[in-house]
Formats: sequence, structure tokens, C-alpha cells
Amino acid sequence: MCTYFYFALLAYFLFLGGETIYIIETGISAIGNLIQNFIGMATWLDPLRTSGDGVSGFVQNWTIFYWAYWMVWCVATPFFIGYISEGRTIRNTILGGYLCGLAGTFTSFIVFGNFGLAQQVKGRIDVVGQLTRGAEPSQVIISIMNRLPMVDLALILLGITMIAFYATTFDALTMVISTYSYKKLDVNKEPDKRIRIFWAVLFIILPIALIFAESSLSNLQTVSIIAAFPIGIILILIVLSFLKDANKYINETKYTEAMSGQYVLSGEYGEQDSIASEAAVTKHNDQ
Repeated sequence: MCTYFYFALLAYFLFLGGETIYIIETGISAIGNLIQNFIGMATWLDPLRTSGDGVSGFVQNWTIFYWAYWMVWCVATPFFIGYISEGRTIRNTILGGYLCGLAGTFTSFIVFGNFGLAQQVKGRIDVVGQLTRGAEPSQVIISIMNRLPMVDLALILLGITMIAFYATTFDALTMVISTYSYKKLDVNKEPDKRIRIFWAVLFIILPIALIFAESSLSNLQTVSIIAAFPIGIILILIVLSFLKDANKYINETKYTEAMSGQYVLSGEYGEQDSIASEAAVTKHNDQ
């Protein structure tokens, strides 16, 4: 359902906003520019702070923040993806999560971002001027959406999409962190609902506190950057653990296939030989 609302919102901006050609052409140009300049943009740290006020620039305020932001997400999200991907191969899970995630992010920035950019460059709304004068980003977003036809319908669709998105996100996060709350939990057993409700309530209270706090975005950026460093160490340990388990699994699979092949070639692969093969594999695994 969340996906359907998302595509409906994309179609609303793309086809009803009156900027279809501009959005598509600018999006394609941006992708080409990204491919050509990826290494330079990925390593540019703006040492002279030319993109800001001399103290901090765009890189410090946004690029590093989003790097840290996604580092924090990397702990919870892969476990949820792995949980719902049971039965699929590792290749399918990685490619599916990576490609679908990239496709959704690129499409959102191309459609929504270029619609707002069109209002600025064509002189319909002075987005930069509003932000410079201290307007809240939420107010600027509303002023951009006012350029849409039937704006009330667009706002309702946006609200429903956000609710559906956050509901699925909260469900995923509470499931993952509730699983972390157990010292030991069986593979096919889900966490107790009371623990999930506790974490859900906590996740609701924290964003509300950020809303009423001054400089909530700055606080979120600071917390994300601080939390990213220890999480980076955890991610390295997770990768090493995965490689170790994957190597063990590959060796066990090769040994099982080798043992089975010997009995098949001998032409005497009966029930007793099968039991003996399984016993040999078990002994090998224990070693």
C-alpha cells in the first residue's frame, strides 16, 4: 500500500505539475553529471568553506550528515531486509535491496526536487530568498506545493503516504530492536508484543521532542554524526562476521557435495550410506 501511494504522489507531481519535460530532462542531465563527477564530488570536503559562511559549508551541514545518517540506518535496516528475505539467495537480497533503494531515492530527488527547482529557476517562487530570510523548510515546501493543481488533494495524498511510510518504518524498527532486546531468541520466534509496543511508544516520543526543541535539525545532525563513529566499528565487525560465516557455509557445502558424490559414483548410495554421509558431515562441522 505504501508503494502505491508513493507512485501516486510521484505521478501527481510529474504529470499534473506542469513541469514534466523539465523534470525528465533535468533528471537525465543530473545523472550524467553524477557519473562524470562522482569521484570528485564524493571526495570534496570544501576546505575553504566556500559553500557556506566560512565556518561550515554544504558538505559539513549535509553531505557528512547524510553519510552519518545512513550509517545509523545500516544497523537496523539490513536485519529487517534479511528477515523478510528468507528463502532468497544472498545475491538476490543484495541486488534487490541495493537497486530498489537507489531507484526509489533517485526517482524521488528527480521528480520532487526538480519540480521545486523549476519554481525557482523560472521565477515563480523565490525559494532561496525565503530560506535566507529565515523561513522554515516546511513552509517553503508548502509554498512549492501550492503551485500544484488541486493542492488540497495533493496534501491529503502526501499525508497518507507519510503515515503509511512511517507505519511500515516503525514496524520494521520495532521488530529489529525488540529482537536485539533478547539475550537469546529462537530463529522462527518473534519478539513479545509488549516489548514492541514499548519501543514503538519510545520512537513516537523522541520525534515529538525534536519537533518542540529549538534547532531540532541541528540536534539530529549532531546526534547522527556522533553515533556514526561507534556504529562504523560495529559495521566492520558485522562484515567480518558475515565473511567468516559465509566461508564456513561454503566449506560445509563443498564437503557435503564431495561426500555425496563419492557414494553416488560407487553406485551404493543407500539409506545406510546416507546416514554415514550425514554423520561424517556432522563430525566435520564439529571440528
